[in-house]
Amino acid sequence: MSSAPPILKAFFKKFKKTKKSNFEIDFKKIDISLISLHAIKTIEVLEDNGFEAYLVGGAVRDLLFGIKPKDFDVVTNATPDQIHHLFRRSRMIGRRFQLVHVIYGREVIEVSTYRSPQKVIAQADGSVIKDDNHFGTIEEDAMRRDFTINAMFYSPTHHKLVDFHDGLKDLKHGIIRIIGDAEKRYREDPIRILRAFRVCAKLNMSLNSTSRSPIKKIIPLLHEIPHSRLFDEVIKFFLTGHALNSYKVLCDEKIYSQFFLSPKTESKEINLFISNGLKNTDLRINQDKSCNPSFLFSFLLWHQVVQLWDQYKIELKHSIAGLNQAIDEVIEKQIKLFPIHKRFTITMKEIWRLQPRFENQS
Repeated sequence: MSSAPPILKAFFKKFKKTKKSNFEIDFKKIDISLISLHAIKTIEVLEDNGFEAYLVGGAVRDLLFGIKPKDFDVVTNATPDQIHHLFRRSRMIGRRFQLVHVIYGREVIEVSTYRSPQKVIAQADGSVIKDDNHFGTIEEDAMRRDFTINAMFYSPTHHKLVDFHDGLKDLKHGIIRIIGDAEKRYREDPIRILRAFRVCAKLNMSLNSTSRSPIKKIIPLLHEIPHSRLFDEVIKFFLTGHALNSYKVLCDEKIYSQFFLSPKTESKEINLFISNGLKNTDLRINQDKSCNPSFLFSFLLWHQVVQLWDQYKIELKHSIAGLNQAIDEVIEKQIKLFPIHKRFTITMKEIWRLQPRFENQS
């Protein structure tokens, strides 16, 4: 579990003096220089036209840790039409619930209207319809968010933090706590399980017991999620700058094996190989360099290939034929467990087939 960042330690010393109401807190400790000027400008335009506007979600959480957010989401009581009207360079997106992208050159600030909590309507055949296409209040918007630490709203123009669910205290204590009934919220969207553990890995935090207890029975529902969405969520563990810690968390929580093949036997050599690959991935991401998922999957699955290769080059009495057989079998097994797109598997095969050449040269 992480200790509280210095910004929160200093704040909690005078918490009683700075709290304005049950939910609004004067908070002048956030480093404004970490906030996109375009995000601030977006908020100012909305406020100048009589609307409320706040930064919300992961950006606020990261700012409280002194981390510069990669994305800034703004919420407001203005409707999408009103938002779109205020910003000449903007576009409305979405069908069920419209958002507005305000465009500043290469930077896009996503602006959404406060929403009310999702309603799940049971049907006679046992299926459900999720109805979340309704505007709401700031309190309702906070209630529909996943975790307390992601449900804080911050105004950089008024230095005000709005916190309905004690997210600030949870952040201080290194706790991730789901809002509402944990099992119900996970069933509404099983992806929340992955998001919870991704934040654990990123910020070195821990799930509280009530948020953790239903996870084991909900995990199988992850495989009912559309593959494209599930793939995007899984890859975020490894391509957002905290791959090594994510790998440790996924293994500790017995989730890694839900998505990736594991070697038949483990060893310090295998663990070191994977750790070095993940460290290098983190280094590249943190240096703003690209990282092809094909390379990631190649070293995560390489020792499965090696173990089969050792078997087949004896059976087939030919090293290259054995390697090709091992590669095909690993890809086939991996696709059955958790499909990897063909554009990645083609490159993975090429990388693996080059390994004998490298070994011969060394």
